[in-house]
Amino acid sequence: MPKPRILCLPGYTQNATIFSGRLGAIRKALKDTAELIFVDPPHIVEMPTESSSDFKDKFDSTASAAPTSAADTPRAWWFAETAEDGTSDFSRFRGFDVTLVYLRELMEKHAPIQGILGFSQGAASAAILAALVENPQLDPVFSAPPKDENTPWPPKPFDFAILSAGFLPLDPKVKAYFDVKPKTPTLHVLGRADTIVGEGESSSYCTHSLVLTFISFQSGQSRSHMRSSMPGSNGTTEGSRLPLFTLTTTTGHHTPNKASWRQFFKAYIEAFGDEGKGAEGVVDIPSPMSGPAAVEAGGKL
Repeated sequence: MPKPRILCLPGYTQNATIFSGRLGAIRKALKDTAELIFVDPPHIVEMPTESSSDFKDKFDSTASAAPTSAADTPRAWWFAETAEDGTSDFSRFRGFDVTLVYLRELMEKHAPIQGILGFSQGAASAAILAALVENPQLDPVFSAPPKDENTPWPPKPFDFAILSAGFLPLDPKVKAYFDVKPKTPTLHVLGRADTIVGEGESSSYCTHSLVLTFISFQSGQSRSHMRSSMPGSNGTTEGSRLPLFTLTTTTGHHTPNKASWRQFFKAYIEAFGDEGKGAEGVVDIPSPMSGPAAVEAGGKL
């Protein structure tokens, strides 16, 4: 059987090469499980206000503020508009119309796509894409017929989404895509020590998902919680469990890639394979957390 194809969307100031490199260990762990398709965001960060060291410290990116090649060019899915006082207005997006067309083109070019994975701004873009694939009538770019009449459209909704350090977009037009809660099974990986995307920003998107697995991780010897929720018949999340786990790892604004996490991501994706149980099987996956609390809780989500 062919491996599931997963579209991988980089974060702000990353590009396909950088994101692939940052996920190198995860990529190797998944080489027999899935085909990862890394793509560039459509916009180049032309006049970055951050230095190259800021890119690495803030955005987990090895891009250069003075790039010399495509591999070290910082890119973005959109930019914040500039307010009258000169500050960034994160409630208004610039360049998003171009991104919508680009996302649509990616879906047709790389079809069929079974899953989607995104980091930071790429995770927000992945959430947007999942919502529009489920409900293409929400935007004319996605409700339009395909350029190639042999391309099936709309595509089948994603089997799953993995969102690392994601957040709910604040632009009113974009936020409206989530008025109908997406049903795509979604894994949210959130860092409590993340100084770029706060846990509140990430959690606000989680409340807009019907079928989700929620993991928050924290640096040091500290407790975190995970929740696995399935939608009830009335559209609410029922039967949620909140076991406590202990995590001993250094975290921040990045996708965790230690061995336990690599194994977890692999098992999560395999749960949606031909022999998996889908979203219902996620609760049986051993936790990526380690320590006494995980043992006490049975190591389950």
